Amino acid sequence: MSNDTLHTEHTPSDGAINLVAYINPKAAYYQSCKSAIEDIIEVTRQEPGCLRFELYENAAQSQLTLIERFAEQSAFDFHHRQPYTQAVYRLYEKALEKPAELHFMSSISI
Repeated sequence: MSNDTLHTEHTPSDGAINLVAYINPKAAYYQSCKSAIEDIIEVTRQEPGCLRFELYENAAQSQLTLIERFAEQSAFDFHHRQPYTQAVYRLYEKALEKPAELHFMSSISI
């Protein structure tokens, strides 16, 4: 994930930012990446505008999935500027097989 990728406007009609990120660490870095994200979950959930921040892993323990929801673009941007989030990005520079796959989603009203 790069800062350029993250700071693009992705605001759906309700103003919330919904992101599903697929993270594929190199095998030797899997636990480091998982732990780095786990370490920021609680502090991230306390940030203003954070509505959801959840980490999942596949059964093979080869891919992490991060689901984020922030009330608005400014809250999303605030999170990605934090030193603890930036530390995760620095780890990603050496630890990922390929760049994180980011999917910005819009909710569907039924």
